[in-house]
Amino acid sequence: MSTESGNIARMRAFVEQVHEGGRVELIDDFVHPDFRNRSAKNGLPDDRRSVAAVTRALHTAFAGLKVEIVHCVDTDDVVATHKIYRGRHVGEWLGTPPSGQDVEFRVMDFVRMRDGRFVEHWSVLGPPQ
Repeated sequence: MSTESGNIARMRAFVEQVHEGGRVELIDDFVHPDFRNRSAKNGLPDDRRSVAAVTRALHTAFAGLKVEIVHCVDTDDVVATHKIYRGRHVGEWLGTPPSGQDVEFRVMDFVRMRDGRFVEHWSVLGPPQ
């Protein structure tokens, strides 16, 4: 029998409520004021405003967005996830014009936690397929 850590539970709740659910008003509950996005794309802020920007962009680009957590593990204060994002590509995503097709893309990320909130983030994003 395994028990899920508090950090993993927080990550799962964030993915479900914020990324999949689009509830940007919850970001301050999950993301520490000192947050730094070490993988922020050119032109995006690297603070917690980037979390809202990415969440809004996801929901603009993909109708019916669903996020599957394939793996979620933690060690000390870092949570690593492997996720699959799925939806109909209806808006621009990272410079790619909408295709109108159902697509999926994979994300692997690491989030360092402090006081139950995200304080640092690194990610690798695969192209929509």
